[in-house]
Amino acid sequence: MPARASQFDPFRKFKFRIKIANQVVAGLTKCSALTVSVESKEFRSGEMDSFKQKLPGMVSFEPITLEQGVTSDKTFEKWATAMANYLGNKGADSQKTPDDFRKEVDIEVYNLNNERVKAYRVYQCWVSKYTAIPDLDANSADVMIQTLVLENEGIQVMQ
Repeated sequence: MPARASQFDPFRKFKFRIKIANQVVAGLTKCSALTVSVESKEFRSGEMDSFKQKLPGMVSFEPITLEQGVTSDKTFEKWATAMANYLGNKGADSQKTPDDFRKEVDIEVYNLNNERVKAYRVYQCWVSKYTAIPDLDANSADVMIQTLVLENEGIQVMQ
């Protein structure tokens, strides 16, 4: 009997780990795509004005969305509310600067043998949006999911 192609696929979507400040975040269920965009600038040169030429412009890094089932683990909640507390000048976080809330995030992809096959470091992440709990519905059997949206300033492939 021939082997199925899926048995040899090392890049399945459900085998990944997220590390924040070098610690694995337990129970993470979803991570959005890592996307880098380079703006395209059009111009016409004086000699060839019958068509536009393009040059690369500003580089931007799309926000990353992390989802986790609501648990007693306070990692997401502490990070998400720290920036809000700072901006609102509430509590001990009022003595910090916005840079104190930025973290490096590592995203690691594993194959079926639990061997790391890809890894990325995302730099200068900070929480721009936090959903503590989703809409509540007593008629639903869905799991409650917390969501963090992370702004970032760069992505690097790790060895």
